[in-house]
Amino acid sequence: MDCPKDRIPLEIVHFHSIPIHRCPQCEGTWYAKDQLRILKDKEAHGDYCWINLDLWRDAAKFRAASSSRYTCPADSTPLTPVHYGNALIVVDICQTCKGVWLDKGEYARIIKLLDDTVDAESIGDYLRDLRDEFGEIVKGHPLAGLKGIEKVLYLLELRFFVQHPQLLSGVQSLPRA
Repeated sequence: MDCPKDRIPLEIVHFHSIPIHRCPQCEGTWYAKDQLRILKDKEAHGDYCWINLDLWRDAAKFRAASSSRYTCPADSTPLTPVHYGNALIVVDICQTCKGVWLDKGEYARIIKLLDDTVDAESIGDYLRDLRDEFGEIVKGHPLAGLKGIEKVLYLLELRFFVQHPQLLSGVQSLPRA
């Protein structure tokens, strides 16, 4: 495969044990279908696995950023630049093979967005997220739902103690069993 930007061969690099294609010149990266979601779920020890920013979940809501700049390195169809979630980050997607091209620095911006999402959640938001994760189990996605529930409960605990530091001191002062 060749870089859609520089037209030179992409090299395979392993990131969190996932093989991805990277341009040695522009440092852009190509993610085959689901690789970006898998990497997102592995970041921060899985703290982001419950955040659903799946570009393909609702293709009707794609917000095209501009006309196509590149062609897909996998099948040569034009890539569509779209906004990642509600962010200002623009990624290039292939509507045929479902791959995603990220220019240098865009992956770091996506992780920053996820981190900001975690930091901005309130206790009420986490409770709604918990309800959604239980819904995933009911819909037939038990593994994803359980994993998400575990992370949401962990983050809910952290958020609760951040918002109520006096309770944290009280809990920490309790005798250990």
